[in-house]
Amino acid sequence: MFHISSTRPRARPTPASEVVSRAEILGLLADRGPLSRGEIAKQLGLGAATVTAQVRNLMAEGMVRDLPAGQSAGAGRPKVPVQLVPDAAVVIGLGITPRSVAVVTMLLDGKILTSDVVPFSPDNDPVDQLAGVVMGQMRAMAHPGRTVAVGISVSGAVDQNSSTVIISATLNWENFDLGQQLRRAVDLPVFVSNDLFALATREISFGLGRRHDDFLLLGLGPGVGMGIVNRRSVFYGPGGASTEFGHMSVDPEGPRCVCGNRGCLQVYAGLRELLAAAPDLAPEATLEDLAAQARDPGSPAGSYLDRTGRLLGRSLGGTVNLLGISTIIVTGETTALWGYLRNGFEQGLQETVLRFHHPLTITVREWTEAEGAIGAAGMALHNAVVLNRSDPAA
Repeated sequence: MFHISSTRPRARPTPASEVVSRAEILGLLADRGPLSRGEIAKQLGLGAATVTAQVRNLMAEGMVRDLPAGQSAGAGRPKVPVQLVPDAAVVIGLGITPRSVAVVTMLLDGKILTSDVVPFSPDNDPVDQLAGVVMGQMRAMAHPGRTVAVGISVSGAVDQNSSTVIISATLNWENFDLGQQLRRAVDLPVFVSNDLFALATREISFGLGRRHDDFLLLGLGPGVGMGIVNRRSVFYGPGGASTEFGHMSVDPEGPRCVCGNRGCLQVYAGLRELLAAAPDLAPEATLEDLAAQARDPGSPAGSYLDRTGRLLGRSLGGTVNLLGISTIIVTGETTALWGYLRNGFEQGLQETVLRFHHPLTITVREWTEAEGAIGAAGMALHNAVVLNRSDPAA
């Protein structure tokens, strides 16, 4: 394994009220366009003093600006609209897989400027490769000095506080202080995160989180994971690691998992495990090949996917009962098989979710190759602009 020892300093917390109001103001202006301070306060249910203070701070940082005053509908001073300045900040997002890196550049309003995929080898000086990708993106920018951070998403356990990859089985990395090393190479803040954590963070500012303060994000791909968002914050443990939903044991007599336990969701629903379980598929088989088998009525592949969907539904149902969160996003490469997983998944939910949590709201996100990088960029933007952090270890 690629192994580098590291320290893991504890992050200093940011006041929750400040984080929420700052995020909500930026999100509202990105979504609705210019609004007066009074309109912002009314639409977000915030106090006038809070909005005034946050707008003042954002204006000092160049993130928002006042437009010329408009005419007041009645007596009093004309309203002064506040406008987001989208290109005031740019972030670079990298989504790392064992064979490639998806890379995007994102503006303050969440708009994607550029998107690309480049070859990558996790065993061959990964920091040098990633630094080359970042510097190449910056050289292509009109204003590279506006780049405020780099975000990286990987599959595995990550200490978010120090941006250290604790372990990634897919990349063969262990205790790799990727964030600190890449920061020194590119002279920018670098935030490294579990891929599901990154996608959930992006949803807070640029997706479902604009309408829901609490939701679950189920990720189905090489790994099986979950992002838990509660009161607009993504949950993670004291060591910085995110949830390990894929290592929930659903069958004590099941196959041995890479984690050492038996019958984990991962051994049934992981991308590699799904392909390996289907009969008559070549080693280089794809999701499309598996779908072709599952289309035949009564096929073993179709039955396996239906059973796997039910296991996922039952496990997720238990999580819904535990947390009381009934808004769910499903994402990841395996959503290409959703048509064959859905019936079993819905059955599993019906068998487990308490009635007072119904109706559930389930959104299935179409997966693209750039999603990991987009999540990483959104996570970096949230950290660098919303949380106003200049160093992941600060």
